[in-house]
Amino acid sequence: MKLKILHVINSLTPGGAETLLVNSLAPGGLQEQADNMVVYFQGTSALEKRIDSRVKIICLNYKGILSLPFVLAKLTRIIKENNIDIVHSHLNPAGWYTKLACPRGIPQVHTVHTTYSMDKETHPLKLWFEKQLYFKRRHAHIILLSDYTREDFLKALPFKGRSFVLHNFVADAFFEKTASSYEAGRNDLRVVSAGRLNSGKNIDYLLNVFSHIKNEEIVLDWYGAGDKTAYEHFIKDNGLKIKLMGQQDNMAELLYTYDLFIMPSKFEGFPLSVFEAMAAGVPLMLSDIAPLKGIVNDNAIYFALNDPRSVADTLLNILEKKTDITAMATKAKAYAEQTVRRERYLHNLLEIYQQVLQQH
Repeated sequence: MKLKILHVINSLTPGGAETLLVNSLAPGGLQEQADNMVVYFQGTSALEKRIDSRVKIICLNYKGILSLPFVLAKLTRIIKENNIDIVHSHLNPAGWYTKLACPRGIPQVHTVHTTYSMDKETHPLKLWFEKQLYFKRRHAHIILLSDYTREDFLKALPFKGRSFVLHNFVADAFFEKTASSYEAGRNDLRVVSAGRLNSGKNIDYLLNVFSHIKNEEIVLDWYGAGDKTAYEHFIKDNGLKIKLMGQQDNMAELLYTYDLFIMPSKFEGFPLSVFEAMAAGVPLMLSDIAPLKGIVNDNAIYFALNDPRSVADTLLNILEKKTDITAMATKAKAYAEQTVRRERYLHNLLEIYQQVLQQH
């Protein structure tokens, strides 16, 4: 008999954790090896259409704190009525909401998608509830995205539960094409970045960088959701060669058309967009932060977050062919093949489920 798994997440609006979950449940994925359900609290998108049609999807219609008791009662009923074997939660507050709703005797696994000590986006009160209601429990089971994020988490708070490391994966579509080599005859450079328009993704830094090279043939397209208004005014007023492209659902078809992927993040966990670019054969320029260096290793050019002029100079060196990015991209794609294929991820995830069930 197949394992019955309930996946719980805040929403299905596009983001790294949401994309990871959806891709794991896309046709040919986890549904072939287990019976799956997805429950989310609010907010859906086109991502939902990617999930295998055999997977039941339920929105709890969370409408604020006053609705929480009713929402948690509904979640408890779903777990009981569907004879769920194990619950897998993602993100805050879904993790500790699930802990409140999960019946005794049903194990819960929770994935932490950030570098815990660097998380400045989650409200401190939500972090406190997460710690008190779940992380402090002796039988808590946590999945971290890399050795670095695991080490960071265990240093950040006392944890008596069990922790696992499970690297994210990239959808197979990103491996199907490879970006063209950046040829000597080119006199322009097409740069791409992806992420929500928030402080952690640090687009402001790239605005500063591109202010130093606005007269060069270097353009940046940024893909991701968020309020573009203030950024677009700044870009227009300063004549920057940057376009905010919004959220796109066909990044696998777009990425390989670019020459370089750049990420200026202040903190990260295991950003899918970086490995999607690697899988597509697009060279990487990344902020010099430990979480990224710990998972990408020497497969990128790294830059400091306090010297925009230096970053601009690096881009100029690439444009002028003083820096070879083609060989690096080839090596990075091979690394992605070895580390972030879906088949490998699903095998390791099911092993974690079995270990948790045996211990519970």
